[in-house]
Amino acid sequence: MKKFLQIFLRVLKAFTLEEKVLSVILPLAIVFFGIRSYVFLVNPVAVMADSGVYTEGVVSSIPVVINPLYVDFSQANRDVSSLVFSGLLKYEPKLEGFVDDLASLTISEDKKDYIFTIKDNLKWHDGVPFSIEDVLFTYGLIQSDAFQNSLLKANFQGVKIEQIGEKVLKFSLARPNSFFITNFNVGILPKHLLGDTAVEDLLNSKYNLQPVGTGPYKVISPLQASSDGVQKVVLERFDGYYSTKSKINEVRFNVYPDENTLLKEKGSIDVLARATNSLLGLLNDQRFRTVSYVLPQYNAVFLNTQSAVLKNVKVRIALLKALDKDALVSKLDNKLRVDTPLMGLNQQEWINTPSVKDANGALYDAGYLFKKDDKGQILPGEEYRKDKAGNILELTLVAKAYEEGTSQDKEVKDTVNSLIEYWAKVGVKVNATYLDEADYLSAIKGKQYDMILAGQSMGYNLDTFPFWHSSQVKEDGLNLSNYRSFAADQEIEKIRDTFDKDEKDTRQKALADIISKEVPAIFLYRSSYLFLTDNKVKNIGIDALSFENDRFTDIADWCIGNECK
Repeated sequence: MKKFLQIFLRVLKAFTLEEKVLSVILPLAIVFFGIRSYVFLVNPVAVMADSGVYTEGVVSSIPVVINPLYVDFSQANRDVSSLVFSGLLKYEPKLEGFVDDLASLTISEDKKDYIFTIKDNLKWHDGVPFSIEDVLFTYGLIQSDAFQNSLLKANFQGVKIEQIGEKVLKFSLARPNSFFITNFNVGILPKHLLGDTAVEDLLNSKYNLQPVGTGPYKVISPLQASSDGVQKVVLERFDGYYSTKSKINEVRFNVYPDENTLLKEKGSIDVLARATNSLLGLLNDQRFRTVSYVLPQYNAVFLNTQSAVLKNVKVRIALLKALDKDALVSKLDNKLRVDTPLMGLNQQEWINTPSVKDANGALYDAGYLFKKDDKGQILPGEEYRKDKAGNILELTLVAKAYEEGTSQDKEVKDTVNSLIEYWAKVGVKVNATYLDEADYLSAIKGKQYDMILAGQSMGYNLDTFPFWHSSQVKEDGLNLSNYRSFAADQEIEKIRDTFDKDEKDTRQKALADIISKEVPAIFLYRSSYLFLTDNKVKNIGIDALSFENDRFTDIADWCIGNECK
């Protein structure tokens, strides 16, 4: 070793100054990049931490549409669009309310007029100045008869929109609506790029692959989809953003078609906003920390109150009483029992006690009987009730079909099979029909079912009008139960009218009582979601979320590596 050192020093003395510097730096550089390359292969996230890059994984087989008017179609759409686009207002989880964004808001004394003044010096990602014309254009699309998002369209039905100043516009309501303010976080679209696009063509426009917005991040390359079904979106911080800029340079979304594909690339992601228990490869990975959270959503079996059998409220009551919800929920992962669609109320006050005896009594009163012998015993092969004409008490339950083996597929089938078993015990025959996405939506549109298993999100406002008011019993309406109740309509309208919290709470309880007695649906459960993070990104908040993307509201507070010092 000593002789080798002597030879090395003699050779080094013969070098020029530049050669001596290189002889020291080059080996160190080789060692450094060698270690760096090894670390990247083992854990690419650790290397990317210093570059200000945040990568999030999303599981969704639905094609990503980066357009704020279609965020209701998938979580990925909502997540990406919330960073690319801005609305007149934005939701602030810390305040559990809405604050000014692209505009400042004034509400008239009678609560019917919402007056917005557009802020100065706003620009689109392509440098074009933002204007009031963009706002009028966007809401014109939403109010168009050809617009495809029925939920968003319903929120602005009957609303008069007009420009009353150079930068001022007014939304006028026929009557006060305490929930209306929550509709103004919808992202605004650029008229200069989409003004010539027909409303019916907007959903399939190439614009949605690399859109231009006004949000804190811009899309720097077109949305890509690989042969294995993975969709990738790369966003870059927009330095022309009008508000506080984020410290994170780049945000990447990897949208995987299924959980197995995601697991193969788990080393490439920092966060998974909605994980399931089936992702054991992630849940057991020590690199990730798990936090649970809930959203104002619920799953229910909606009973078509206009179907021949379910018109009878006694049959609907029997279906509810036959079901043991606690036992059902215990079979499912991360579920919490739900008894009323009013998410703002304490669910524990509305517990439905199961009773097979009560269920049998209600069906008997409804005229559905078992065929029995002289001793009162049910005859063999007569396990289902029949009406006076000898027709079996038979119903169809529609559910959405998911790819076999996925967590959604397991959850839906476990739920449906349990329901069928409970109802069979009281003599009701239920046939399950699983429909693909297109047929499922078609069934909803035409109300072509006796019962349908579906989920509903109350979003920011907890407004029951779109889901339970009789005016929403129409082809594109969201009243899935075909529920018509004068008493319920009155309470729903008065809840909208009042801005007083105590009065609103009182009327919500009254509405919950009405729905509980008339049983237009059987409310089952809500999900408790799992948020996974590798802790590379600091200061991510997930409290008081209405949607997963609400965590991005405070992305300016997030930091990575040295930025956190």
